[in-house]
Amino acid sequence: MITAILGGLLGAALIGLTVLPRYIGGRRLAAVRTARFYTVPDGTRWLVCDNAGVCGRMQTRHVPAGDGLWRCTTDGCGYLTKGD
Repeated sequence: MITAILGGLLGAALIGLTVLPRYIGGRRLAAVRTARFYTVPDGTRWLVCDNAGVCGRMQTRHVPAGDGLWRCTTDGCGYLTKGD
């Protein structure tokens, strides 16, 4: 009797070990999101951006745009502001 029970348990474990890797290998890991890195251009300043719709009046990177103006480098902004 015990032999039949142990044989059934051992058989179920053996079947589980042969079938389980198929389910584990079938799933793929989610893609890892990586950070974006940018090179900072020479002369870059951190100034308050007056474009409330995109930057929300936060200090963002601005590059020289000529005539004492600075252009915001935030994605989708490009707002010009005067620098001190």
